[in-house]
Amino acid sequence: SAREDAGGGGGGYTEGTLAVTAGQILRIAVGEGGAPLEAPGEGGEGGAGLNPQGGGDGGGLPSAPNPGSANGGGGASGIFTACAARDSLHSNAPYIVLVAGAGGGGGNAKSPDTTLPAPQRFAGAGGGLTGDAAGQTSEQTSNGFTSGGGGGDQEQGGQGGASVNPPPDGSPGSFLGGGNATQDSQAGGGGDGYYGGGGAGKHNQPGSRIQAGGGGSSYHGHPQITSGSTEAGALCEGGGVTQPGYVATTNEAVALPSTGFGEDGFVLLTGNGTVDNTASTTIVSNAFTASSAPTTSRIVVFQEDLSGSPSGNLNTDIVASISRDGGSNFTSATLSDSGYVTGASGQRILTGVATVSGQPSGTSMRWKLALANNQSKIHGVSLQWK
Repeated sequence: SAREDAGGGGGGYTEGTLAVTAGQILRIAVGEGGAPLEAPGEGGEGGAGLNPQGGGDGGGLPSAPNPGSANGGGGASGIFTACAARDSLHSNAPYIVLVAGAGGGGGNAKSPDTTLPAPQRFAGAGGGLTGDAAGQTSEQTSNGFTSGGGGGDQEQGGQGGASVNPPPDGSPGSFLGGGNATQDSQAGGGGDGYYGGGGAGKHNQPGSRIQAGGGGSSYHGHPQITSGSTEAGALCEGGGVTQPGYVATTNEAVALPSTGFGEDGFVLLTGNGTVDNTASTTIVSNAFTASSAPTTSRIVVFQEDLSGSPSGNLNTDIVASISRDGGSNFTSATLSDSGYVTGASGQRILTGVATVSGQPSGTSMRWKLALANNQSKIHGVSLQWK
């Protein structure tokens, strides 16, 4: 979120590859942008993200005579392997898969600070493995320009901004939470993250720079994550904007001189899977009783091919055989393609004949289908004999 003379920080970007198992449940939290001031003299609320606290709240002095300009920090986005209480997540880090840190909330920049270069007029952007401090484009946990909050890293929250005069300093960031700003009505909150950014302190004189929050840190340290990486935001710009999966109008702060809510976060999941082509299935029918010992038998199979090569799998990916002695011995039947049931796709009719006179005499008839590579779906089988 931003005000006309001091912008909010953009959110961070994180990606990685996680090997999952069938039926595994992933928990997704999508952060929302920090809010601008709610009422005269009251700071904006931090955006919800990884926990109900989310981004830090902007400062608030309801009795203040001025309209105020404090903004809440953004809420971080993340992926988890379990839904657990915040303390449990902290003590069981493998629950946390990925986190994209959020930017801090913008605050006030007193004249003549409004003429400062752009980097010194923005809240800290989200990380990176460390979030930016307010008024800085560098990743650091110490507060920026005295009154601005510091960025969170992998072990601690960002330092709260120092107040020139009472009320107290801004709150430091914490695990999965941005720090609240001091109670001054023009101080911005810290951004949420793996460890959140610090909230802003108060200054009442030019030269102390902006009263804005620090950015939260991102995370990809799950033991099963491969190819993990992060990209920090820069000023009001979000990280990852050049990545193929980036979605426009997400994770960016309001650009100066506009005001309003920061953009919400975004989580994109894509999946790749492999089919096990080594597995095979054998289907054997129940026994059918013939009136006398047959010498030949004809099989009809209604089959749907799954390989994409209907003419290439007969008698290899699907093999038919017939028994007249209850399944102790089988004789192969060479299958041929008799065309589709209807149209030019779907089920097709396979037929074959086996001479079973060489088997021990018997009247207990069975058919068997060996489905190599599981490339066939069987809709029905018919068996005749004489």
